[in-house]
Amino acid sequence: MRNYKGFDAVDVHLADDGIVQAIGSGDIVMSMKTPQGMKKGVLTNVWHIPKLSRNLFSVGRFTKDVGPVTFTKDGCYGEAKGTKWKIGAREGKGLFKLQMTPVAPEQANAAKSSGCQGGTKSYLWHLRLGHIGHDGLNCIVTKNIGIGIDISSVKKWDVCEGCALGKQTRVRFQSNTTARTSKLLEVIHSDVCGPMSMATFSGKRYFVTFIDDKSRYCVVYLLKSKSEVAAKFMEYAAMAETQTGKRVKYLQSDNGGEYKSDKLARFCAERGIQQRFTPPYTPQLNGVAERMNRTLVECARCMMEHAGLGKSYWGEAVMTAMFLRNRCPTRAIHQDKSPYQVWTMKKPILANLKVFGCHAYVQVPQDKRAKFDSKSSLCRFLGYAEHQKSYRFEEVSTGAIKISRDATFMEDKFDEGPRNYNDESSVVEFDDHDEDEEKEEGKN
Repeated sequence: MRNYKGFDAVDVHLADDGIVQAIGSGDIVMSMKTPQGMKKGVLTNVWHIPKLSRNLFSVGRFTKDVGPVTFTKDGCYGEAKGTKWKIGAREGKGLFKLQMTPVAPEQANAAKSSGCQGGTKSYLWHLRLGHIGHDGLNCIVTKNIGIGIDISSVKKWDVCEGCALGKQTRVRFQSNTTARTSKLLEVIHSDVCGPMSMATFSGKRYFVTFIDDKSRYCVVYLLKSKSEVAAKFMEYAAMAETQTGKRVKYLQSDNGGEYKSDKLARFCAERGIQQRFTPPYTPQLNGVAERMNRTLVECARCMMEHAGLGKSYWGEAVMTAMFLRNRCPTRAIHQDKSPYQVWTMKKPILANLKVFGCHAYVQVPQDKRAKFDSKSSLCRFLGYAEHQKSYRFEEVSTGAIKISRDATFMEDKFDEGPRNYNDESSVVEFDDHDEDEEKEEGKN
């Protein structure tokens, strides 16, 4: 779709009394059969309706802009400037199928087709990195922040359906002039998000974030209730102190009861950790954690919208958003580095990133299949098993969660159909591959 422009959602009423929403419009170049042979033409002001399963043609609009339409028992005919030609063939149930095809089939959420593969690749990396903005992707590429990105420059893309549906207008907090700390773990910001309207498959309705002030490295835990915050902070502190060799000094949070529990207070007192609480009704003073939670939710929403996944997948999406945001540059640290690099002193490897929710064929280990069983199963990609250098999948036929290193990804295939931004499947193997790993675990 060319010349795409988004607009506020407009209700479109269907013949079956259903209502769908248009969110943008543009032009599509079509190849059409005419009395003079195949000709190219442009359908202008084509509406983009993501929830519509089929493309619909407006006869009223055609008669207004082009000419009259005549319906007969064998088809429908258009007329313009004295020339009449067949534009549609009759199919079953009284429907007519248009005899025209897009010259360069694209959905509105694909990169603009300009004959340049770089534009398509830029959009693909936009998706792989959790719907990162153009400036963020350009920073990764030009300043060599990550390892494995296979583009040398970033091309603009017209529109992303996931972003159009998933991103909200940003409301800026008041400027916070407090200087960042100079050492890892000196201050940890935390906030709880939830309850969500839909629980995850394992009953989680909240998530809590712990963000290191210096690096902005974020760790997320999914929760069934807020009462789990104390236990999760203990788990976080042990992990963070082991990884960095530093000690947590301050825990910054709001006045929520989950941060004032006796269990958490005792733990902090024993470890010499001071708790700092924001005054009541001043969430902006806990802005680091508030902004991070909003960023994660927004990123997760975009990925779920693009993949067509239901709300029960929010846990998988938030965990993936955390993984990706830690590997993307942020203005907050004023460096040409990602939080991951500041935290670990290593550049993140980005070569193995894939589009959240896409389909993949995952290898079935030999000891789990009979001689004539299929060697792979169709799965949905749900994120990264970071500590195992593997991917997380959901098997389409059973719903089982699988952890595997070996998969053939189809990054343009989703439950609802293809996305036309990438025309290649990719076979991926992680480094340090000693043996096949595929495990079944509980879903997030």
